[in-house]
Amino acid sequence: MSSHNVSASLTLHSDSQAATQRIGAAIGRVVNAGQVIALRGELGAGKTTLVQGIAAGMGVEARVTSPTFILVNEYTATEGRRLVHIDAYRLAEDATLADAATFGLADLLVEAGMDGVNVVAIEWAERVATLLPDDILTIAITPCADDPDARTLQLTATGAHSAAIIAQLAP
Repeated sequence: MSSHNVSASLTLHSDSQAATQRIGAAIGRVVNAGQVIALRGELGAGKTTLVQGIAAGMGVEARVTSPTFILVNEYTATEGRRLVHIDAYRLAEDATLADAATFGLADLLVEAGMDGVNVVAIEWAERVATLLPDDILTIAITPCADDPDARTLQLTATGAHSAAIIAQLAP
């Protein structure tokens, strides 16, 4: 994949898990099929909490849980879309194509292509960075040192589709 050029960014603040889910829901309401969302953050930062919100915003009614041990969960959303939730935590740092092939990451990303129906959210996305498409929305979640419930969410878009999401979220 070619180098990623930042085309838009936005910093959001959350003061609770519920607020993180609300931010996710706002993203889920404006995300289009074909979108890849790369989630970064330490253990317990709130990546799954954000995906739960994205799912709710997309109209997913099922309970969303982290796929840490099974690597991939798929959920049916409204308008014929699917949310594919991937957790790359158990993959080696800088996962290879062979590692990702064990659960079909390349196929899932191709299916998510702009003609596809999937929205793909990948926790620990830095472990599969070389496999990601050029147009991605990266969300880095950082706990705030002075408040254990607060988070800073840094959204960075590389590409027009991802930038459109940020444009719709910007105040």
